[in-house]
This record gives sequence, C-alpha cells and structure tokens, in this order.
Amino acid sequence: MKKTILALAVPAALLVAGTATAANVYKTDTQSVDVYGHVEVDLTHAGSDTSDSGSHTGKSGTDVQNDLSSYGRLGMKGSTKVTDNMTAFGRAEWKVAGQNSDGDQFSTRYMYMGLDFGDAGNVKFGQAAVPLYTNVMSIVDIFDEWGYEAQADVYGGSSTRVSNQVIYSNDFGPVTFQGSYQFHDESGTVNKKNNYGTGSKVQNSAYSATVSYHTGVGLNVRAGYARQNYDASASKNTWAMGLDYTMNNLYLAALYDGSKATNSSDVDSNVAGYDLVAAYTMGKTRVYTGYGIQRLSGDAMTGTKTAINAYKLGAEYNFTSNFLSWVEYRHNNGSADGTNGYAPNEFAVSGEYKF
Repeated sequence: MKKTILALAVPAALLVAGTATAANVYKTDTQSVDVYGHVEVDLTHAGSDTSDSGSHTGKSGTDVQNDLSSYGRLGMKGSTKVTDNMTAFGRAEWKVAGQNSDGDQFSTRYMYMGLDFGDAGNVKFGQAAVPLYTNVMSIVDIFDEWGYEAQADVYGGSSTRVSNQVIYSNDFGPVTFQGSYQFHDESGTVNKKNNYGTGSKVQNSAYSATVSYHTGVGLNVRAGYARQNYDASASKNTWAMGLDYTMNNLYLAALYDGSKATNSSDVDSNVAGYDLVAAYTMGKTRVYTGYGIQRLSGDAMTGTKTAINAYKLGAEYNFTSNFLSWVEYRHNNGSADGTNGYAPNEFAVSGEYKF
C-alpha cells in the first residue's frame, strides 16, 4: 500500500506546483519523502570582447546580443528511521536544460544515499558536493547568476559536486568536521589553465578534510585541505581558509584558496584565488557585492598571470517565498577573461520559481 501511494503522489507533485519550496508527498512516523525543484529564466548581455571563445563572448570584438536562456531542476529526497539511533536517507537531483539544441538536456547534480547515526555523525555515498565546498568555500558563493570565479579549476571550486565519494560529517560542540574519500574518476583533471598535465587527466583517488569553528557571536572560522592523485605520478594539493560574519541583516565573508599541481617531472602549476563578498537584507530585498581575483604561476610560466579580476554587484527581490527576481552586473579585468568566457562587462536580469 505504501509503495502504491508513493508512486501516485510523486507524478502529481511534479505537475502541481505548491506554495512552498518543497512538497512533502509521503510521510509516516518513520518515513518521509519530499519533491522539489525550480525553473529559472536568464536574460544576459555581454559587451564586446577580443576573444572568439566563451559562453557569452562573440567573434573578435563584436557586441554580443541579448541571450535568453532557461533551465530547471528536479529533485527528490527522503529519509527512513531504521532504529532509534540510525536513519537512512537519500537524494537525487537533476538539471534539465531548456534549449532543444543543448546536448546535456538531463544531467545529474546529486545522487547519494547515507546513514545518520545521530551524535556519532553521518556518512553518505555517491555524487555530492565536496567538503571543501560545503564547509569552507561556499561562504563566498552568494551570487545568483555569477560569482565564485576565483575558485575555477580548484577542487571544491569548479569541482563543487563530484561522484564516487564517501563523506563523513559530524559536529563536536562549536566545531564541524567533514572529510571525504573519492574513488577513481575518469573526469578528474589537474590545473588546465597553464596547459599543464595534458597527458594525465585520470584521477585515481582524492581525499579531503575540513573544519569550521563557530564562535557563537556570528563569526565562523574555516579551513580545509584536499589532495588528488592522478596517473603518471601527477598530483594536486588544494587548501582553503575563510571567515564569515553575520550581524543582523549584514553578511560578510572572505576566502583564500590555493592549489599546487605537480607532474612526474616535478613541474609545478599553481593557482591562488581571493574572494570578498558582502550582502545586506532589507525585508524582501537583498543587495550584495563581491570582488574575486585569481592568479596563476608555475615552472611552465614566466612570472605570474592574473587570470580573473572580477567586480560584481547585484540586487534580489523576493516577491514570495518561492518566486524571486534579480539583477546582476559583472566587470572583468583579467588578462585571461576571454579564455575563461567572460566579457569585460556583463549584465543579467533573471527570475526563478521554486516548488
């Protein structure tokens, strides 16, 4: 009987959008299942650029026209109480492209299951966000449309969610610990911006450990480390340190992260990123700004290269708890912005409906 009710409830919840950001489609004393998602539409415009690459840039100095795009997300999450001290849980979430020409029309964002042991912590298996992101780097990821560029090509940055993971999380008073181990991953890459490691793109394993300390006065101190091991004796070490502070409606955060990749010939490739963000909420309105810079260096380069140098500004308005809209502006002044796909000036007007 329970399986029949669940099979009927899920399609109905997907067709009828509720007023909350998640719909509970099945609930008993020991089991709960939610369905959630959102639809987003973005109108973006990028100024002229001298590059012929990137998602918003055009051919050799031409002005890029307005681009209207849309996509959606669909997700399910559930939990079942197994014993008084153990709960099983799972989550599956997909991104759905709105463009018919998009080859990745259905891609997996999250796909994991796990066990929660209460005071002993919880462990999950599958595809999920890495601890370096969830416990450290996420503090500066506050923009709706852009932001977070300075963490590109860093484990926990552009590799926010990865597959084949085992993640352990627990709280010890004011301290939160998260650690992970990732198994063999064919898609893992080393720092590619310096043309480094073109012959060693298979990641054999990776592990990470992060810790955050909550002072109780709105200030949190965070740090983390990760190591990736590749074919041909290549490896990459990544570290991050951050601070975030909340006082009433004000939010401030700062993050430093770096990585060092080394191949079998001991040729190094380095990435260093710095991010500052601030946000202030006034009723249904949130205004926010940020600055991010990323620098590249290494044995294969002459000097240090500024890959990203971005200033951002945004305003968001929440009409209801599940419908919001925002306007964002980004100015890029990095020498490699064309390669990264960033025009010097970009604007976005967007809307999102959550269910």
